[in-house]
Amino acid sequence: MKRRLSSILPILILCLSTATLALTSACSENPVGRKCFVGTDAGNNSQSIIASPALECPSRQCLHFPADTGKVPPEGSEFADLCTAECSGDDDCDKVPESPCVTGFSCAVAVQTGPFCCRKMCICKDYMLIPDGGPVVPAACDPNNPENTCINLPGR
Repeated sequence: MKRRLSSILPILILCLSTATLALTSACSENPVGRKCFVGTDAGNNSQSIIASPALECPSRQCLHFPADTGKVPPEGSEFADLCTAECSGDDDCDKVPESPCVTGFSCAVAVQTGPFCCRKMCICKDYMLIPDGGPVVPAACDPNNPENTCINLPGR
């Protein structure tokens, strides 16, 4: 019995070590920034688009976000559709190491129509003009305006 236990012990230690390493280094809480695919027409589209389900994204949400007019992406930045996730602040957006986004992510409203309207999502800062006070909430997402029809606004 003692010999059998001593032969199993190294295998057990290896399994536990592998599991611990996988759990501590494999994921962050809200990984964003991996390249994904919204669709063939999105590259020419000047509107934001969220594709879901996007199986290549942990959140299952892929964002096409066109560069704001007047914004020059930083050197080394590569425009791509990127995995996104819902957030409440910039700290919620955990950039994956392989992301082509150079300057990190900001938590802002990505779209004003559809099922994701007025929800804050992680958006690559490479393509956003961000005012000093932070991203501006669009007028279409003002919950105090009864004419706004987004289903995600309080009281809708």
